[in-house]
Amino acid sequence: MSNLKLNRSLGFWAAYSTSVGLVVSGTAMVALANGYGVSGPAFSIVALGALLVILCVALSYSELAAMLPGAGMIGEYTLPALGKLPALFAVLAGYIVLVGTDGGTNMIIGGQSLERLTGAPWYLFSLGILALLVAINLKGIEVFGRVQTTLAITMMLLLGAVGAWGLTGFGTLAPLEQQPAFSPVPVSQQFSHLSLAIWLFIGMEFVAPLAEEVKNPGRTIPLAMIVGCASIWFVDLLFGLSITRYIGLDALAASTIPHVDGAAAMLGTPGLIIMGGISILAAVTTCDTYLVAVPRMLYGLSREGLLPKIFCWLHPRARTPWFGIFFVVGLIMIVLLYAMANHADIALITMMISVACTTWLLSYVIAQIDVLVLRRRYPQARRPFKTPFYPLPQVIGIGACLYMITTLASDPQVLFIATLCASLIILFAVLYLKSTGQALFSPPSLEEVLRRIEERAESSSVASPGNNCAQLKLQ
Repeated sequence: MSNLKLNRSLGFWAAYSTSVGLVVSGTAMVALANGYGVSGPAFSIVALGALLVILCVALSYSELAAMLPGAGMIGEYTLPALGKLPALFAVLAGYIVLVGTDGGTNMIIGGQSLERLTGAPWYLFSLGILALLVAINLKGIEVFGRVQTTLAITMMLLLGAVGAWGLTGFGTLAPLEQQPAFSPVPVSQQFSHLSLAIWLFIGMEFVAPLAEEVKNPGRTIPLAMIVGCASIWFVDLLFGLSITRYIGLDALAASTIPHVDGAAAMLGTPGLIIMGGISILAAVTTCDTYLVAVPRMLYGLSREGLLPKIFCWLHPRARTPWFGIFFVVGLIMIVLLYAMANHADIALITMMISVACTTWLLSYVIAQIDVLVLRRRYPQARRPFKTPFYPLPQVIGIGACLYMITTLASDPQVLFIATLCASLIILFAVLYLKSTGQALFSPPSLEEVLRRIEERAESSSVASPGNNCAQLKLQ
């Protein structure tokens, strides 16, 4: 195995586009339009509450990513705080379940949007785009940066422009004769929709696994996450409020692609084409983000001995974790094949979102606990970014995440699938760690984890060869 390192070459805009690449996703836009369908215009307030929660979480990830700038992300943050079993669980429960469920459903939504426009079967688009993105990601991180930046910023501008256009009423179709009530459901029920609103910001932390490939990660990563969350809330606000003026809330709540139907009701054929195009781009950027971020999380865990060494094998020229890329493709294909064999309706999509959200929020809880533990255990450690008003953001974030998990788990089907996934992950983690002679809960020192990151990471100023993962000694 050759001595290779990930290539440090990404700036702010590539980091920003990675942070919003999942946020402006097909499932996020479905959640946005569906949320306005079930909550009415009052969903804007619920989404603002979700923004405040996600900013608390973003502050935790910012501190951790600046302190431990490794590709393993939540896995490497958790290692010195809670030990190897929680670290492995945090990555696999939070992101392997997420990429399988959300990655597949995003490709379904993008394919169905294209089918609405052209009549071509949705699965042909999904499979074709997946193959194209694999080829792009195997080429290297610079290609990803150029493609992702262009697509993500284009989507943001288009979504905001459509929303602003609809609010002006200039050149649109006739609005509804009777506008919906601000809150068509009791205020007490609005709080239960917080778990739906949090999905609008899904994956804002996916820039963190690029810490070994981002220039000045201590500054760039926190800025990308915070600016990304704030800008996506503003764009979603414009679009969500605009479509409720032109289409009934019941139609939004029942549609598989409510954002496309809302744009069509607002602008006619141009709206259908524009929003259908955005949905297709969203499927591309979401899948692209998964293919670049998750393999690097697995790469980081493999470098720490928490996964088989094959996950940290790098392509000899492009320096990309090629096995991890194909592993992620396999996860996405599971959902695509299931959807091809069954009717891919709104019930399937919302159920997949709820399952992914449940396990994903568990990883958020662990990340915020990591901050609390590391602050107490290593008070003098170098922290290029520190959470303001500590520990208030962590306390708020943990409480809000636990509340949303309980609301999602109230659905028996979601509870069963999420519990099954979590149980299988714990079983795998325990068996793998025991078989390799590793302690489950004895954390390595912060210095040891940081040393390993520094040994394998390329300098932020000079590209130089370094050590690969094969010879790392297990603790």
